[in-house]
Amino acid sequence: MNNAKGTTMRIDLIPEISEVPVSERPRTAVFQAPAATPAPAPAAASGPGLQAPARGGYDELFQNIYDAAIVTDLHGRIRDVNARATTTFGFTPAQFSHLVLEQVMAGADTELVRTLHENLQRQCFTLLQASCTRADGSTFPAEVSVSPLRLSTPHLCFFVRDETVRRQTYEMLRTEHNALQNASDAIVVIDPQTKIEYANPATARIWRYRAPGDLVGQPLGVLLLNPDDGAAVVESLAGETSDTAGVAIARRADGEAFRAEIRASANRDGDGNVVGAVLSFSDLTERDRVQVAEHETETMRDGLRRLHSLKDSFAYNAAELAAALAELAAAPGADDAARTRLQGAADNVAAIQSLLADAGEIVEGALAPAPAEPAPLHV
Repeated sequence: MNNAKGTTMRIDLIPEISEVPVSERPRTAVFQAPAATPAPAPAAASGPGLQAPARGGYDELFQNIYDAAIVTDLHGRIRDVNARATTTFGFTPAQFSHLVLEQVMAGADTELVRTLHENLQRQCFTLLQASCTRADGSTFPAEVSVSPLRLSTPHLCFFVRDETVRRQTYEMLRTEHNALQNASDAIVVIDPQTKIEYANPATARIWRYRAPGDLVGQPLGVLLLNPDDGAAVVESLAGETSDTAGVAIARRADGEAFRAEIRASANRDGDGNVVGAVLSFSDLTERDRVQVAEHETETMRDGLRRLHSLKDSFAYNAAELAAALAELAAAPGADDAARTRLQGAADNVAAIQSLLADAGEIVEGALAPAPAEPAPLHV
């Protein structure tokens, strides 16, 4: 570690700061003291039992520091706190007087306090990432700055800043970033001149670019077969319109054209002016293929249904024809040559009826619904 003046030593008191749920509201309510114990005045935070070291004329400054301030001796015993500390931690000054630093800041034992004092003697600034505990037992992440107090005896002052909101913001941003990075649709952010400011990995994958960064700085039109369509999207978001949707012909990096569904939302500044847009693209290639296949399948089924209807009609007529031929062949006035020819015709009709029956089985099998898959066995 470099101990030169002006360097900063950073210490994590816990291996990993617990993530703060986004849904949890920051604890900023002022601590309400019991009715029997009146709330201390801001200028007199050193309550009964707190042995506040002499601070000369800085008491008012100490009480009005924005961060929670806790003064300890080198044994970690809390000697003084400011008004902000009582609201941040929920302890009264009297309650603080019975505590040591480790009870409100995890890992801040006597050994650490002495180590901090020794390092501060070498003129290092010290920052701690800590987990602090409130009076109600709840915890919060904090950044703690440690400074020495040059009094009659050595003391340290810990300035504690609640980082709940910052960590909530960080977790929200990380969640949103991961959602963009892992989205299956292409997400593109453009400026008012339609220049691409951001593209997620799906954009590079769909348009077959090496990396999303290859698209940054290029006009939105590079993604479309007709570059003017990009400008038309932005123009459609002018006025009161904040969202628009449509279908355009896109063009991949290798020149292949494909249909894409576009959904766009305007980015506006505080005055309501459009300062860009966020666009979402869905590649319709696979959906179009499925629709074409479904159309072709339905066309074939329509043909099979017509064939099945014709087969039924022809089979009925063939049966009547076979009966008429048999009747003529058996008529008393027919000669042998006529009977032979009539019988041959009847045999041919019978063969046609057999072929129609086979064709009917094939058509009915093709039109029959696919068998349902057996349900999985549950043990």
